[in-house]
Amino acid sequence: MAIKVNYRQLTKAGLVAILYGFLSAIAVNDFLNVVNSYSTGLLGLSQLIHAVVPNLSMSLLMTVLNVPLFIFAWRVFGFRYILFSGIAVLSNIIFLGIVPTMVLVKDPLTNTIIGSALIGLSIGWCFNNGFTTGGMDIVATYCQRRFHKNVGFFANVINGLIVVLTLIFFGPGRIVYTLIGMLIVNALMDYAFASQTDVMVIIFTKRAAKLIQQLRRFTHGATILNGKGAYTGKPTDVIMVVTPRGQLAFLRDLIKSEDPNAFMSIQKSDVESGKYTHYSL
Repeated sequence: MAIKVNYRQLTKAGLVAILYGFLSAIAVNDFLNVVNSYSTGLLGLSQLIHAVVPNLSMSLLMTVLNVPLFIFAWRVFGFRYILFSGIAVLSNIIFLGIVPTMVLVKDPLTNTIIGSALIGLSIGWCFNNGFTTGGMDIVATYCQRRFHKNVGFFANVINGLIVVLTLIFFGPGRIVYTLIGMLIVNALMDYAFASQTDVMVIIFTKRAAKLIQQLRRFTHGATILNGKGAYTGKPTDVIMVVTPRGQLAFLRDLIKSEDPNAFMSIQKSDVESGKYTHYSL
């Protein structure tokens, strides 16, 4: 059975991806770069390299750093995984080249707060529409599958590198603004959409064999239970998956592509307290 395409949802996701590229370009060109304050991930690393080697444009650096990762992700995860993430990064690269650099605010702290807020909110909106902004998310997804490490571990590695290089090239004074900026990006990203909050997805299906084959390509593990309908007495397989909310849209499409009649119960996970709060999407 063919998958029903929601063109309205696809259009919205595409517009959000472009909006991210525009807002993050304004944040970098007109706020963060003005005071040598650096964002998180590959965007922050590109800023830092550009500050050290001004002849290398931000657009070029973002292209060089991201293109190999997207080629890798295309081969490993498939086209669906990178579609809107690719649009987000491509629009960011384009806008970084055309948004003029202006000194709108002179105070370093104000520049850091405004620039980081624009980036954090726009990343959160991307997560809210079921895709990421590429870069370190690709590395983290692969390494999480390959080495079973937490996503935050890999984000901390690249952010730690940015902080160390900032200290080496610009001294300890700039570290304060960079750290403040990173905290604001993460806080507002979570405010717009709690991307790292895990949810438990319980899938009731009669096509477990096909779903299991697809779920083996998914980053996170799954637990399979054999159940029986209380009313019909017929066997029903129950598959349980714990995944970050940011990957729900991908998982939902994967499930529906194999079993359009599958029933999904999605529950918010509170790992520390061991509780699950049910909500529906």
